[in-house]
Amino acid sequence: MFSPLLRHATRHPAWHTARRGLATLLLGGVVVVPLAFARPAVAQTPPAPAAVPVPELVRQLPPRLAESKTITVAVALGSPPDDFRDEKGEIAGWEIDILRAASELLGLKLELRPTTFDTLIPGLQAKRFDAATGQMGISDVRLKVLDMIGTLLANELFAARGDADIKVDSLDDLCGRTVATTRGSREIEFAEAHQARCKEMGKQPINMLAFNDGNGAAESLMSRRADLLWLGSTAVSYFTTQSHGRAKVVGHYTDTSYIGIALTKGSDVSAPLQAAVQHLVTDGTYRKIVEKWGLGEGAVREAPLNPTGTPR
Repeated sequence: MFSPLLRHATRHPAWHTARRGLATLLLGGVVVVPLAFARPAVAQTPPAPAAVPVPELVRQLPPRLAESKTITVAVALGSPPDDFRDEKGEIAGWEIDILRAASELLGLKLELRPTTFDTLIPGLQAKRFDAATGQMGISDVRLKVLDMIGTLLANELFAARGDADIKVDSLDDLCGRTVATTRGSREIEFAEAHQARCKEMGKQPINMLAFNDGNGAAESLMSRRADLLWLGSTAVSYFTTQSHGRAKVVGHYTDTSYIGIALTKGSDVSAPLQAAVQHLVTDGTYRKIVEKWGLGEGAVREAPLNPTGTPR
């Protein structure tokens, strides 16, 4: 989740209509579809055949995975096009496609465990699963307790309703505003750290609304409970693009940096999984996946393990 704007107007594929059972919001006679609501029409193409396991990658697996033939990955849902449930109720997204393809190269079955973002790091530390994903930004702070594999370059964006006269040039512009994001995110930490600055300027504090997923955060913006939506650029670009003018990007925060797959620090799965993702980058499969989801601008040229240099 992350500056110089990476994707103000990412060209995503065509979008499906809202998923069955998801309530829409009626605002001024206009039906507004919240963030997890419409989906990229990527499922219309037949799935690619399963990748053949690569022996040199399989040999890197720790004995426990070589025996179980399964890798368990926690997924924070609710932020298309990253990780979400499609119209069939199945977990989908570009991060899922990469994990599935990497697992196949390792000869493993991918077992997904849906959860919320704020449970990812505690779950990894408790060793409840092998890896975790959910549009998780890589930072030096997180690398103190996690291993992380860089899979995309992104930043953080702010969105407002299309009729709002709001611009965010710095966090000073958030003072006195109500801002929606997800639980356990860096956005909450950044806002808390900035509260003293708001007080120093004689302004009201930032009122942060934290939700279990991007859907709730987006709904709060469109229902006027929040002034701003603050999430990673993939989710905000998706949201504003499919809103057809009812929401717009109004600012960015943090330098462009990696989004990645998280593992426990020193995990015996880190090296083989990184090698599998790098194989996808090298053979061109990775590029096909991210372009399928309209994210080619953020494609990486290598998938580094524990890239440093992003303090926040």
